[in-house]
Amino acid sequence: MARVVTSDRLPQCSRCRGDLLTSIVMPKNDEHGRPIHLELCPACDAGRPAAGALIRFFADGRGRDPDQAKEGARLVMEWTKEGMAAHGWFWEEEPTVPD
Repeated sequence: MARVVTSDRLPQCSRCRGDLLTSIVMPKNDEHGRPIHLELCPACDAGRPAAGALIRFFADGRGRDPDQAKEGARLVMEWTKEGMAAHGWFWEEEPTVPD
């Protein structure tokens, strides 16, 4: 069961100790059995394709526009895929079923 918890306070970036835009704990663990934490940090992640696109989305104010919610959801999904791929997890649109 997945749940969403919001907070007015985010932890600091684990890489640079700067301010995060968002932080999520994924429902999968890493290869050592620890929860995977995805962080979106403007200083550390701007150069990554999906993370950078999401950072720009928030920076230019589209994250506050209800008419942009669908685009925001798409960008969050792409950022999640990018972050999970770094841990060896890949999104599969339709599961492969053996014959």
